[in-house]
Amino acid sequence: MDAPLIQVRSLRMYFPVGNKIFGKRRQLKAVDDVSFDLYPGETFGLVGESGCGKTTVGRSLVRLYRPTGGEILYQGTDIAPLDEKAVMPYRRRMQMIFQDPYASLNPRMTVSSIIAEPMKLQHVAQDEITARVAELVEKVGLKKDHLNRYPHEFSGGQRQRIGIARALAMRPEFIVCDEPISALDVSIQAQVINMLEELQQQMGMTYLFVSHDLSMVRHISHRVGVMYLGHMVELATAEELYSHMQHPYTKALMSAVPIADPDLAAKTQRIVLQGDVPQPIDPPPGCPFASRCRYCKPFCWETRPAMKEVSPGHFLACHL
Repeated sequence: MDAPLIQVRSLRMYFPVGNKIFGKRRQLKAVDDVSFDLYPGETFGLVGESGCGKTTVGRSLVRLYRPTGGEILYQGTDIAPLDEKAVMPYRRRMQMIFQDPYASLNPRMTVSSIIAEPMKLQHVAQDEITARVAELVEKVGLKKDHLNRYPHEFSGGQRQRIGIARALAMRPEFIVCDEPISALDVSIQAQVINMLEELQQQMGMTYLFVSHDLSMVRHISHRVGVMYLGHMVELATAEELYSHMQHPYTKALMSAVPIADPDLAAKTQRIVLQGDVPQPIDPPPGCPFASRCRYCKPFCWETRPAMKEVSPGHFLACHL
């Protein structure tokens, strides 16, 4: 296997909340001690329920957030502590496709201006910008006569294609896809996913694919990481995870996936989690899943489990 493109080590992203108490502010621990690798040309799926920290991980990797702690090694260089000026050269190599195509495009800019904006910020020559914009519009399945229109004149699927074209403007090596199909009609979702796969094959890009759609993650991802309350609890190849899941949270998550076959669905037992979700402002000292785990033992409340390799390429954070 090739050397990793990105190595994430003990990534932490805390946000201060509320007023100061005795000179200190409480912290919301959105991401707490997350580690994994991303390899050239692969799609790494990131799943978990709302609020688990998936999007925060993605935004931290492309440095929309400056991490509280840990390392983000981009081909061996730690970009986590870099200031905005120092991280600018890496903007050419990392981009993001946002979840909401309605909110992520400037309504006062034409399609041509939106796609050209990243290249202008990187001081690309105007002739090259014009040629590149025309190429990208065709690559994402839009027409040249769309260039002078505004975002409100397009459907949700077309707007997301504009966002994808903008992300491709600087020919990046790495793209964070932050639930890129969740706001689209089901009929459009497959088109966008197929386009992303084709673009990856053509350009050799690496994806971090954040999604709630577990079936889609299985389809598009080479490896999958499962997050819960800011922690990575299980990580494996897509086939290994879906066929030999071991963490009790992963099992509960997968049992919620709808099954089209009614006979098979009737034989499948849905795992309904009991207990309360801990607050990320004041997380428990032990296993973050202890309050909802039916297998929980007393020591689970006291010590946080470390990620261990339970089989080749399959990592798990569970005492049991």
